[in-house]
Amino acid sequence: MSGGCKPFGFLTAISFATLLCTALLSSCSFAPRYERPEVDLPKQWRAVDMGATPLNTDWWVRFNDPVLTAMVEEALKNNLDLAQSMGKIESAAAQAGVGSAALAPLISGNASAKSESASERAPNLTAPYDVSGLARAPSVYQGTLNAAWELDFWGRLRNQYTMLSDILMNTVISHEALRLSIAGQTAQTYFSLLALDMQFDTAKRTLKSREEAFRIYTARYKQGDITELDWQRAKAEVETARAQVHTSAISVDRAEAALAVLLGRPPRDIIERHMARGKGIASLPAPPVLPAGLPSELLLRRPDIRAAEYSIMATNANIGVARAQFFPTISLTGALGTLATGVGSLFSSASGTWSYGVTGSVPILDFGRNWYNLKDAEAQKKIAIAVYRKTVQAAFEDIRTALTAQREADNVLRSMRVQVASLRRSTDIARLQYDNGYTDYLTVLDSERQLFSAELQLATALQNRLNSVVSVCMALGGGWRDVGASPTIPIIDKEKLLHEATTDKTSTFK
Repeated sequence: MSGGCKPFGFLTAISFATLLCTALLSSCSFAPRYERPEVDLPKQWRAVDMGATPLNTDWWVRFNDPVLTAMVEEALKNNLDLAQSMGKIESAAAQAGVGSAALAPLISGNASAKSESASERAPNLTAPYDVSGLARAPSVYQGTLNAAWELDFWGRLRNQYTMLSDILMNTVISHEALRLSIAGQTAQTYFSLLALDMQFDTAKRTLKSREEAFRIYTARYKQGDITELDWQRAKAEVETARAQVHTSAISVDRAEAALAVLLGRPPRDIIERHMARGKGIASLPAPPVLPAGLPSELLLRRPDIRAAEYSIMATNANIGVARAQFFPTISLTGALGTLATGVGSLFSSASGTWSYGVTGSVPILDFGRNWYNLKDAEAQKKIAIAVYRKTVQAAFEDIRTALTAQREADNVLRSMRVQVASLRRSTDIARLQYDNGYTDYLTVLDSERQLFSAELQLATALQNRLNSVVSVCMALGGGWRDVGASPTIPIIDKEKLLHEATTDKTSTFK
């Protein structure tokens, strides 16, 4: 009976130790108290009327171009940078799961079957094996259930789990920042393609016009009505337009290839598939200009800023891990099993074995290893704080330049349209005066060159106006809404995410 009570005593001791340690484990943590770094925000960004026409997170829909909308959605689904980012999320989630598992006891089992021969000439052998009745080559069978649990008195494991969970959140929110970037790159590359299409059409139209004019000038030159100098200048202008046609063709092809890569299309499609177009760049609407100031919370919600803050939180928790390394590591251990020379008697009560105890280790002389590790953890936090503040600075820089660009883009475009219209009229007048002998051909060439350059710049101005809208949306983290409205960017439930990461082993975060 006493042999049967020993396993029960082992389990009772383990249960008592578990209850005792559970009460002690939550009492200590060496991680510094986290506080968000302060930044000096401009006063005009604290309380501003947002107006009545907000943009949504899916800001690309506002351009009313189904082709653009389809492209952005395709990029968000198939872009390989996003696929790589999803893999990083899954890896970070798995690491957070490892950190969560480290808080619980480690239970393992092992079994062995061993047979070995002993020497008859061994020291201290009292009698030969054939006399003593002992087996010279016995077989031993053993099965053991082991348990070990590190007591987290100093919060090392808890801070390590906190650090890994913050890294997970940083990875998730960085993925959202990348999605915003990919959407913006797709839209701006599409606008670039449309602008290049417009420049390509302008170059071809100009080449055709100049070729027709050159045929007339050639006939007049042969008749002696114009000089060779005028004829050679006209010929040079034809080749100038022709060169621009070839240059535009190269640029259009390059933009199509870049857009295909952003959309995640396979190599065959990159080479063979033609890129669809929607509306012409002059037909795309520009959403309304933002007010001069916005609440600072709109910028602080940017995914890159939120991700940077989680980096600070992770390094803050890592300081707690480093500080705990200076203190003893204490673990409860236990084993419950059987040992016998025959399989048939392996599960009898007489074959039972058990053990339990406490193990501990304390650093005595590590030549500064833990001290330098702590200093490194503190330095990493300083780096993370600097990155956070730099990210906030970059956010305000982005929104300032984007707001100015959007506000002035319409003025630039308006001036360019007036300029093109005036140059077209002046070119017609110059040609008419030249044909009637009132001016020289150099005046015609000057007017044509200015017109050609202005028409190419008009396409760029249209592109810049649309790009400025994209820049504002990206600077804000994806558009804006009225004060008091629900945010269009989904709020990530950290507790739910960490729960899924540590309990749902099949989750892929898709």
